[in-house]
Amino acid sequence: MDIRSLACFIAVAEELHFRRAAERVFLSQPAFSARVRALEDEVGVALLERDRRHVALTSAGLAFLEPARAAVRHAAEARSAAQRAARGDTGRLRLGFSVVAFHGALPQMLNEFRGRHPGVALELVEMNSPSQELALAAGEIDLAVLHPPLDTPGLSTQALPGEPLVLALPSAHPLARRRTVKLRDLHGVPLLVAPRSVGPHVYDRLIGAFLQAGVTPHIVQEATPMTTLIGLVAAGAGVGFVAGSVAAAGRAGVAFRPVSPAAPELPVALAWREGRLPPAGQLLLALAKASKAGKRLASS
Repeated sequence: MDIRSLACFIAVAEELHFRRAAERVFLSQPAFSARVRALEDEVGVALLERDRRHVALTSAGLAFLEPARAAVRHAAEARSAAQRAARGDTGRLRLGFSVVAFHGALPQMLNEFRGRHPGVALELVEMNSPSQELALAAGEIDLAVLHPPLDTPGLSTQALPGEPLVLALPSAHPLARRRTVKLRDLHGVPLLVAPRSVGPHVYDRLIGAFLQAGVTPHIVQEATPMTTLIGLVAAGAGVGFVAGSVAAAGRAGVAFRPVSPAAPELPVALAWREGRLPPAGQLLLALAKASKAGKRLASS
């Protein structure tokens, strides 16, 4: 029992005239009449009484009319729902993000995305970069804002502006009086760092910058996320590097300063499983590429 035949029956039931009903559904009258007859054969009863001058619903046809209307309506709703989902206007999008990303322009971009696609349910999960890679590979999230280079095969990426790193130090520290802190002046200063496992690329570049400046870093504690590291700085446990967007939020008792030579930049990217980004994720990816919020995702 196809929807097109049901639509033909509804048209003739409402018009009570075969020619007008056929024109309404854009069929020739012979093709239209054949569909109605085939529908009656399938149902097993006469739905219409007709002769050359008269068309009327039988009692069976009257009983059939409302369920037929409901079936056509539901079919249209189903088609529309499928088309919206295929466009990415409905459904679910699971997004992983790092602490750094959520201190930038990501919230603004997600607000813009929600405004454009209110039918998409956004599920947001905060986790560090290596955990996001594993979650993508396992299909637990659809899209991630993380920090390359990546170690997990089968992931595609879209680079975003990198995040500058600045030095967080207690406001009372003598070096806080300087506009720019030289790396060589951190000789012997207790240093707080994120574990290498969280970001080996940046960790190695940061240690390399110290060594190039002739300083062996005095690492006293590992801390993650960056907000925790800042709390330890406020408590006087040492100094450490944090993303500029995290520093922009400020913290009582903590000063943030650039260093010379400049600290390595924290790379940022969107990542997803190759060939497995759902339509809603494709829309968010396009927004990140095109919008001002996306261009400032890591630099705000």
